[in-house]
This record gives sequence, C-alpha cells and structure tokens, in this order.
Amino acid sequence: MEERKIGISVGNGYRVPTSELVKLLGKIGFGGIAPSMPLDGSEFDIEGIVKSAKECGLSIPFVHAPFLNAAALWQDAGEKGSLGEEEILRGLALCHRYEIPSLVVHAWIGFFPSDGPTALGFERMDRAVRAAEKYGVSMALENTEGEEYLDALLSRYEGNASVGFCFDSGHEQCYNRGRDLLSQYGDRLLVTHLNDNLGISDPKGSISPMDDLHLLPFDGIIDWEKTAKRLAASRLPEILNFELNIVSKPGRHENDAYEKMTYEQYFSEAFRRAERIRASIECAMK
Repeated sequence: MEERKIGISVGNGYRVPTSELVKLLGKIGFGGIAPSMPLDGSEFDIEGIVKSAKECGLSIPFVHAPFLNAAALWQDAGEKGSLGEEEILRGLALCHRYEIPSLVVHAWIGFFPSDGPTALGFERMDRAVRAAEKYGVSMALENTEGEEYLDALLSRYEGNASVGFCFDSGHEQCYNRGRDLLSQYGDRLLVTHLNDNLGISDPKGSISPMDDLHLLPFDGIIDWEKTAKRLAASRLPEILNFELNIVSKPGRHENDAYEKMTYEQYFSEAFRRAERIRASIECAMK
C-alpha cells in the first residue's frame, strides 16, 4: 500500500508569500498544502498557490472557508447572516474552479449561550449543500465550539456524499472537552487538522479561543498513540493534514520557541513529528 502523504495548512500568517513557502515545504517532504481564504473577504493569490503547488508536485486537498460569520448565518436574517452563506458559496466555487476536492467550514463560532440551530440557518446550509453537489465539491464540517451545530448538520445530511467531517485534534481537547467526535463521525472523515495543546486552562472549565494553541504534536497533552488508533479506525483521507501555529496566541507564550527557528527548521521538525504519527497510524492499521 502506498504511504499516505503528509500535508500542512498554510493560512497561518507566515511572513513570506504562500507560493514561495510551497517550495520549501516540497523540499522538506510534504505532499500537500491547504490554503485559507482571508477572513476579511479580501482577494488572495490562489492562482499563484495552485501554480506553485503543481510545479512542486504538491496536492491541495482542501481550502478553508472564512468563519467569522458562522454564528450570524444561523441568527441574523440580514447582511451579516447573508455574508456567512456567501462566504461558503464563494469557497465552493473557488474549489470547483481550481479542482480542489473539499472546503472546510465551521458550523458555528462563539462562546456565548445560543438557542441552537434555526430554520434560517438550515435554509442557508441547504443552499450551500446543493451548490457543493452541483460543483462536485465536498463540505468538511469542523469540530469547533458549538458542537450541537455540527451534530445537527451531520445528522441532517447523513448519507450525503457532499458533506463530511473535518477532525481537529486540538479542538477536541480545548473546545469539545475531550468528547470523541472522531469515533462518532470517523466514517465520514474528509480532512484532518492535527495539532496539540494544553487543554482548558480556566480552573472553572470555561472554554476559550486562547487555549487553541495549535502546537507541534507532542508539545501538549494529547495522547497521540490513542489518537492514532482512532484515526486508523476511521475513513482516512489520502493526505494526513496538520494545522499548526508558529506564533503564540495574544498573552500566551507556548509557541514562542517556534518563532526563534528558521522556517526550514520549524517545518522540518513539524514533518518529523508528523512522520511519527503517520507511522503510529500505519502500525495500528495492521
């Protein structure tokens, strides 16, 4: 069996153009990259990224959609809610144009009480799913905060090949309180965001985006042997993707050591750790 490729998300504020970064990642050994659409709706050089990836022999398994209007999509009948839908539709059209198979979508954003999924939100997501079907692109819904929205959507579109699951290992620890959504939705797994963190820091157990550190694997508290076994039991995508942050969160310092590395040192270390996880998954699959 051919060895799975290792991929990495590249929308995390690196100081060089993504098209240049791709060359370094290919040299190190990565087999795929995953860009993110800008959160502010501005244009980005997707054409240059695709061109560089092809030249270096790298795949682009998915693009990450903007997510700042994910709550408004459910709650706001006006401009912000419409923008949340439009961002998803624009991402699906972009994936179709550049032959990228999946778009990662957040079902919700925010750490405030909500009334749960609404008819308005379902109407908007229904239109997005119809667009995904038309384009032949899959929507990968990510485990973030507000997992009741994820549950509702994956239940609504159960059996629809255009809708699947994006597993973020770090979100499981700091947003989902360790709930094993991978085992629940692993048969619909389309995308992985593998990263580490230190769990929930608030002694009272309140979840916070400041705990979503996206550390290199093995620098946090995740049990990677157990995670590898769960991934091995899932429908694994062709590219094992990692989503990492080289810069610390505001007021935090856990990622500071990474900033002292050159990009070649940092990504080489990331690749070595990714190889360890890939080997553990392959061992668990035997």
